[in-house]
Amino acid sequence: MAEPSSGAKNPVMFPKPPAPSPHQTWLWNAPYLAVGIFALAMLIITGLLQWREHDTARSALEADMHWAERTLENRLFNHLEFLRELGREQEFMQLNYESFQVKASRYVRENPEILAVAWVDTDGYVEWVAPNESTATFVGERLSGIRLTALQEALRIRREVVSPDYPDIDRRPLHDLILPVQRGSADLGAFIALQSLETLLRASMPTAFTTRYSLSVIDAEEREVFSNTSVKPSDRQISGRINLNLPNNRLGLEIVAYRAGGVWLTLLPTLLIVLLTAITSVTMLQLRRHAKRRAETEEQLRAAYAFPQAMSQSLITGLRAIDLEGRITFVNAAFCRMTGFDESELVGIKPPYPYWPPEEFAALQNTIDSALGGRAPAGGYEMRIMRKSGERFYVRLYFSPLIDTQGRQIGWMASMNDITEPRRARLELERAHERFETVIDGLDSAVHVADLGSGEILFANRSFQHIFGFDAVGRNSAQITEACRPEADELARDPQTLTHDDLPCELFDGEIRHRLSGHWYHLHERAIRWVDGRIVKVQIAADITDRKRIDEVNLQQQKRLDQTSRLITMGEMASSLAHELNQPLSAIANYCAGCVKRMQAGNYQIDDLLAAMQKASDQAERAGKIIRRMRDMVKKGEPHRQPVALSELIDDTRAFADIEAQRSSTLLLVDIPDTLPRVVVDRIMIEQVLLNLIKNGIEAMSSLPPEERQLQIRARSRDARTVEVIVADRGHGLSEADIEKIFTPFYTTKPDGMGIGLPICRSIIEFHQGRLWVERRHAGGTAFHFTVPQEDKDEHDA
Repeated sequence: MAEPSSGAKNPVMFPKPPAPSPHQTWLWNAPYLAVGIFALAMLIITGLLQWREHDTARSALEADMHWAERTLENRLFNHLEFLRELGREQEFMQLNYESFQVKASRYVRENPEILAVAWVDTDGYVEWVAPNESTATFVGERLSGIRLTALQEALRIRREVVSPDYPDIDRRPLHDLILPVQRGSADLGAFIALQSLETLLRASMPTAFTTRYSLSVIDAEEREVFSNTSVKPSDRQISGRINLNLPNNRLGLEIVAYRAGGVWLTLLPTLLIVLLTAITSVTMLQLRRHAKRRAETEEQLRAAYAFPQAMSQSLITGLRAIDLEGRITFVNAAFCRMTGFDESELVGIKPPYPYWPPEEFAALQNTIDSALGGRAPAGGYEMRIMRKSGERFYVRLYFSPLIDTQGRQIGWMASMNDITEPRRARLELERAHERFETVIDGLDSAVHVADLGSGEILFANRSFQHIFGFDAVGRNSAQITEACRPEADELARDPQTLTHDDLPCELFDGEIRHRLSGHWYHLHERAIRWVDGRIVKVQIAADITDRKRIDEVNLQQQKRLDQTSRLITMGEMASSLAHELNQPLSAIANYCAGCVKRMQAGNYQIDDLLAAMQKASDQAERAGKIIRRMRDMVKKGEPHRQPVALSELIDDTRAFADIEAQRSSTLLLVDIPDTLPRVVVDRIMIEQVLLNLIKNGIEAMSSLPPEERQLQIRARSRDARTVEVIVADRGHGLSEADIEKIFTPFYTTKPDGMGIGLPICRSIIEFHQGRLWVERRHAGGTAFHFTVPQEDKDEHDA
């Protein structure tokens, strides 16, 4: 380990300045205080003089405002009085069109703010206008907007009304002075004087008044309606407002006085006082500057030394300064706490440093040589060092040039952070991520994550890449999975409308076929929040092609098993069918033999022969029906569900069952309501179920006396969607153990039974979305119940 050499000079980077000498500052502050008091007194005197001038100007403004208010009110009162005079003459029918023209035209010429005087009817149509040459309004024109509203309000309250302001064709503000006229209780109309606010101010206010003041007309909503100038006073301290309370309209006249002489004139005394004070202060400052220069230099030295000391005590990052040869010139307290060495043990040391582990000397020497050569990476160096106790730990070291006040590089400054725990956490996270990817890649299911907004694939496991390509990550999910993705109308939710409050949310769960490869997949999609906060979809696709193939094979085997069951049932009934067919065949032979004998003897009548042949034909048709029913029962075909009447289906089944019932002396009782809706079933399949249940019921009652052998077939509506059928016998019944196992394949309670009839019946009923179950009857015997779907009433009506 390197030791500081005796000949090496240890540079002092932060020399300690001398201690500050005491100062008597009050001797220097006394002249400043005297100058300040003098300047303050002069400013107060100047302010008092300006306040007096301002007060005089405000008094003049108040007098002018009072005069302007009286002038405007008198003119407006005169206008209303003129309209009242016209109204009285109109009320007493003393005013005709000619006299109206004379009076109104003269009044308009004398009062230029009145643009025109009009007489309007109660509906707002202008009937008279004076003077004739006025373009403000025209005869026959109808008032509209706020003008019509103001007229209606005047007629309603029967008093004078001043309308709100409105612009004329030149965008100048006008308003109407409206005087309603009545005769008795009837409204005759109204006289309207169109008044220009701009002309009112110019005619009422003399030029000297408008020169001194800026005038603005303000409406009730504090909007500026008109102003006599576009130049606004910069100083609005001397201002006031006159409120003109017109009937049904409130206007204000804002008056602001122009400042005479400019702003700079009022500020000149203040500026002179400030300038003289500043000159005096600068002179005293120059005298003091030389004396303070040395004290300021000493203070700067103390501050420069205090800064690295404060930094050294407050930072948790280790700081180390080395010169251009690698000798340590400065370390802070955090660096010493990390390594366990004192500052005196480190400053002045050249590489190898005492905190270098012996086994890392070569690597750390290459690191310091690279840093001294200016080749340190921006991301710093990750290295392992040791504490004084020998404990090893990991740090990250960043290097930057150390520049002095003259811009020369005098060494390198390094900052060091302990990354032992962050490094351990990062390694654990990397191992956990590796384990996660190993598990996901080991799945047979294809898994990928895609951004819902852009569709970019963010993650895909190996199975997904095998199916859709190894360059899938970063590409568009909709394009990659186009051959195997659900349509938009099959999704449970629209992905584009999802918000973070809806998460997590299932989008799709179902089976879908790959259009290119033909493979079947069970697809499950969910929307979740990704690690960076955005909304993504997670899709898991499990290949179920083999399961689909097995299901298809099982379905074919089930069909063959159903076929075998029907053949077995027909085989068991073959002797009964032969007996049933023997009767019609024997009758046909007898009828034909009798006809032949009569025809040979020549002793016959045509009608007798026809009657005999008709009977033979009926017997042949009977035999044919028996053969057709047997053929339909045993023939192989695809299931075909269609609406059928349950009573018709049970009648066809009885054609087979009656043979066995007659042979065993069993009475079949059928109770089917006429109002029962039709059922949607495969006819042959349900006949097979009924025939099997009837046959089992007949065999269950074989030990009973013939008069007690009764088999009931009932049906009823179970709910709005299904019909329930009950086949009940009065036999020996079933035990609890038999009821639990009766539908198990190859389980039977009959000595010669095969145990496949009832399982097949249950499969047929479940194929029809129904249910088959068995119950014990209280009076003895067993009742088999099954449900089948009934026909939808809407479809039936259609």
